[in-house]
Amino acid sequence: MNKENPNGLVQIEAAAEYEKANKGTFKKYPSLELVRLEKIFFKDQNKGKLLEYAYGCGCNTLHLLECGYEVYGLDVAKEALNSTNFRLKKYPELEKNAKLSLLPLDATKVPFPDNYFSYGVALSILSLLGTEDKVRLLLSELKRVMAPKGKIIIDINDHESEFSKGKKQIEKNVFLSKPMENEIKCFCLENEKDFENLIKDYFKIEDIGYSSHKIFGRRINEWIICATKV
Repeated sequence: MNKENPNGLVQIEAAAEYEKANKGTFKKYPSLELVRLEKIFFKDQNKGKLLEYAYGCGCNTLHLLECGYEVYGLDVAKEALNSTNFRLKKYPELEKNAKLSLLPLDATKVPFPDNYFSYGVALSILSLLGTEDKVRLLLSELKRVMAPKGKIIIDINDHESEFSKGKKQIEKNVFLSKPMENEIKCFCLENEKDFENLIKDYFKIEDIGYSSHKIFGRRINEWIICATKV
C-alpha cells in the first residue's frame, strides 16, 4: 500500500476501500439533494465550469452534464475513472463536456488554477478524509480554485450516522469505521453549528440543511451547505 502523506488531501486506507467499491454494481441515479439544489441554488443560465470532487461511479457527473455544465471531475480511484468513462460512452454529446482525471494519492493541491470554477460539488467525501486537517486542506484548495462569487455544495456526516454511531472515537470527531472490508477513519461532526463554523472559515454560507434516512438498519444524516466564495 502507498504511504500516506500526512500533509496531503487523501486518506490512503479510505481510497483503497473505495477503489474496491467502484468495482461493484453501478449506482443508477444521482443524489436527490444534488438534483434539487442544482435547480434551487445553482440555477444560473450561464452554466460554466464545474468541479466535481470525488465523482465515484459517475451518476452525479452524468446529471450535471445533462444540466449543461462543463464538468471537471477529480477522484482518487482508478475504478471510478473507468466506470464513469464507461457510463459516458453511451452519451457522446455529453462526454465531450466531461474532463475526468485522477488525483494522485500523495496530492497536496487540487490540480487547477486559481479562480477557475464557477461551481463546485463535493458530496460524500469530507468524512472520508478522516481528519480535520485534511478537511481544512481540501476546503482551502476548493476556495482557491473557485472563482469569486462561485457557488459550491458540500456535505458531511453527523455523529449518529453509520460511520460514527457505536464506533470507537479515537480523537475529537474522528471515528474508526468499517463501511466495507477494512477500518478507516471517518471525520463526522456533531451538529449543524459545527459544520457552519467549519465552512465559514472558507466560504460565505447561503443555506444549511440536512439529508437523512433510516431504513433496514442503516441510518445516514448529512449536513449540507450551499455557499459562495467572496
